[in-house]
Amino acid sequence: MIHMYAIPTNTLASPCPGQPRMAYLTDSMASGGAALRAVHSHTEIVEISFVYEGHGTHYIDGWEYHSTPGDILLYPANRLHQDCAANDEQMRLFLCGIIGLDTISAWDALPPNRRLLKSGRYADFILQGFRVLEYDLKGQLLEAPLLAQGFLQSLLTIIHALQDEAQDIPSAEGAASLAEEMRQYIDQNYAQSFSLDDLAQQFHINRFYASHVFSECFGSSPMQYRTRRRIDEAQSLLTSTDGNITYIASIVGYDDPNRFTQVFSKLVGISPRKYRDQNLRP
Repeated sequence: MIHMYAIPTNTLASPCPGQPRMAYLTDSMASGGAALRAVHSHTEIVEISFVYEGHGTHYIDGWEYHSTPGDILLYPANRLHQDCAANDEQMRLFLCGIIGLDTISAWDALPPNRRLLKSGRYADFILQGFRVLEYDLKGQLLEAPLLAQGFLQSLLTIIHALQDEAQDIPSAEGAASLAEEMRQYIDQNYAQSFSLDDLAQQFHINRFYASHVFSECFGSSPMQYRTRRRIDEAQSLLTSTDGNITYIASIVGYDDPNRFTQVFSKLVGISPRKYRDQNLRP
């Protein structure tokens, strides 16, 4: 499903000669491995997409990219591309077409690791910008062209900054090493109440990349892995110590024993008390 909006021309919002202009905006959804559109290209138009829900597979000029929420993808002009949802979930993305962009030739020469960017700290701003613009375009509000022009300038500035940072993104081997370092950090600090943002900051990366790298290597998100480590340790303490449930919950990182019991029961299948009784039985 694709909702497409043309950006009206407006003399007050017309860019200066040589400046880019947003020509259209789409809000698209696909699921179950379906493609948003057939393989295609655009003459003298570059596109920028922002994935805000689900995961996708994107083909750009023969290269394959796997997206997570918060990813930005850049499509050079005259290059074949296609966007598909992951096989088992729904993907949603905003996409805008741009004409008159001076960096078209530069985007043609982008190395593969610079065509997918992690928006990181800019994710909320970009998503809200697209949503507000869609709202104005849907309502045919007079300020929509001016808003589109201002948002485009901000978006291109953000992309320029992220491209500079993308040079520091590790290779596949480096990503595996980074994931292992994160795993070791979680193993040593699983009882602490850090968030995904805190973990990403610890390793000087953004939260989306941290989750993507860890999941690729270990099959679960960093926070899911921490939960599993907590419950593993709780199982050990329940059978090797006589500490009560509240004490064991606090040792593995849960201030609320009821929350601990809920998580334990969901992962193990029985309550902590029943688990202890069954495993201490002669």
